[in-house]
Amino acid sequence: MKRSMAILLLGASAASGFAPTPLQQTPPSSSLSMAKRGKGLSVSGGNNKLNKPQSISSGGSETSSAPKAAAAANNWQQTSIPSIKSLPKEKNSVQLVDTNVFALKNKQTNPTGAVSIVNHEDKTYCFSSSCASCKIPLAKAKVLDGNEETGDDARVECDFCGATYNMRTGAPVAKEGGKLFGFLFSKSETVPLPVYGLGEQKGKVFINIP
Repeated sequence: MKRSMAILLLGASAASGFAPTPLQQTPPSSSLSMAKRGKGLSVSGGNNKLNKPQSISSGGSETSSAPKAAAAANNWQQTSIPSIKSLPKEKNSVQLVDTNVFALKNKQTNPTGAVSIVNHEDKTYCFSSSCASCKIPLAKAKVLDGNEETGDDARVECDFCGATYNMRTGAPVAKEGGKLFGFLFSKSETVPLPVYGLGEQKGKVFINIP
């Protein structure tokens, strides 16, 4: 009887002291990974052969529409745009291009994740498909040259409410002229227009979302 009790106590003691050994996770070999569920590309330093997508603007700098803050985000996400060459060639006009990027989609207002593309003086600008003030698509927006306020930076004017933005930075600027419904959205005219960088990597087009 004493022997059996000793065995039971020994078994209980051994069970209470048992703990599984945690598995060591092997870190990924690449510092660049394609995250799932629309998280895009996570880019870090190192000797990785796959660096962030190269901008389509000349000199390898960020796309003309992307300010420094957006460029620093490095939130590159692959688009459904077939190639850089397939981007609209029309000059000084706003063209809406579907990207099918999850982060840009809205079931009610932008189901295809479209963005605005403008070719102005051989520079490609990429920004939101709708006005930041009235939320109306910018398909008929007017492209304007720079002025004293924006310098060399071109501007884009919403054809519905008249809200005007620096096309490179997205910053709201003075209106070129009044619009019929402009007064309805005056309170939101200080909201900046989202701008994005475009780049290409191994034949695929990526967009940099702040």
